Amino acid sequence: MNKILLINRLNPDDISEEKHKIFFMIGDMKNPETEDRLIDVLHNSNLIEPQDLVLKYNGVELYIAIKHIPVIIKLLCDNGFLIYGVYHPYNPEG
Repeated sequence: MNKILLINRLNPDDISEEKHKIFFMIGDMKNPETEDRLIDVLHNSNLIEPQDLVLKYNGVELYIAIKHIPVIIKLLCDNGFLIYGVYHPYNPEG
């Protein structure tokens, strides 16, 4: 497994509506119940469109505005998810 990850810096002062791929590393993603609950919580929140959510083996990638990161973190914490990291992966293509 590759242990190198390039990430972009997050600007907490960015209040624009521009969407970015933001990754949330979530604990216990190997458990199908965690995945199902995560999808339900995010869809029921009306914060994320279905096409803006991609499940990964160790978390979820959301296509959201940077200013919405704290709202998503609060939502996940309030629903008992364990968050181990939040970052904006570097993509040299865009």
